[in-house]
Amino acid sequence: MMEALLWQIQHQEDQNAFKQLYQLLFFRLYQFAFSYLKSKENAEEVVNDVFLSLWQKRHELDNISNFNVYLYVAVKNASLNLLRKNKLPAPLSLNDLTVNHLHLSINPESLLITAELRSGIREAIEQLPPRCKLIFKLIKEDHLSYREVAAILNVSVKTVDAQLCLALKKLSFILLPLWKEYKSVPIALGNF
Repeated sequence: MMEALLWQIQHQEDQNAFKQLYQLLFFRLYQFAFSYLKSKENAEEVVNDVFLSLWQKRHELDNISNFNVYLYVAVKNASLNLLRKNKLPAPLSLNDLTVNHLHLSINPESLLITAELRSGIREAIEQLPPRCKLIFKLIKEDHLSYREVAAILNVSVKTVDAQLCLALKKLSFILLPLWKEYKSVPIALGNF
C-alpha cells in the first residue's frame, strides 16, 4: 500500500495519496518525535516539517532505499536540531528518552482482551526501562524490522535484539499474574 502511495505522490503529484500517507504515518512519527522533545507542539511541528520536506522532494522518492528508516531518521535529526536551536538539553543516550502515548492496535485477538487486562499491559509497558520501551514500541507497535530500528537509533542489530528480549522478559514477569487470571484469553505480545 505504501509503495503505491509513494508512486502516486512521485509520478502523479497526487495530493490525496500524500494525505493518506500522512494519516498512515503521522501518529507513530509524532510519538517518536515526542520521545525526544517532550512537547506535543514541537513534536507535531517536527513531523509536519518532515512531511513538508518530503512533499518538496517528491520527485526524488525513488532515491530512498528504505522509506521507514528515512522518515524516522529525518524526524530524529529534526528533533535534535530543534533541541539545539532552542538550546534545550538533548538526550545523552537512548536511556534518557521517554516514550509516551503507547497504544494497542485493534485486531481480533485484542478485542477479546478485557479493558482491565489491556490497562495492565499498558502499565507493564510503561514500567520498562526507556531504551527497552522505545525499541519495543518501534518493533511491536510501529512494525519496524530489527535492522530498521538499528539504523534509526544508530545501534547494532544485536543491541536491538538484546533490548527486545529484555523487554519481553520483563513484560512476561510483570504480566504473569494477569495472564494467570485471564489464561483462557489468547494473548500474543507480538500482535500489539
